[in-house]
Amino acid sequence: MDALAEHIRGRLKSKRFCVVSENDLEPVWPRQGLSPENRKRRIEILAFARANNWEATFYDTGLRVTFRPLKP
Repeated sequence: MDALAEHIRGRLKSKRFCVVSENDLEPVWPRQGLSPENRKRRIEILAFARANNWEATFYDTGLRVTFRPLKP
């Protein structure tokens, strides 16, 4: 999780957003395929984003997540 956060932080230094694909999310939040697990996974990703002062937007039914700095 720390490596993913560092990757996102690095990208956000030079870009307004950072898109993270399913391949990068899978090691931290394995995809289960069942509805309750997917919901829990989204909540965990959102909590990760908020803890780092980012917002997270989900695209393609969870295949991509875009992280942006939170607006003050």
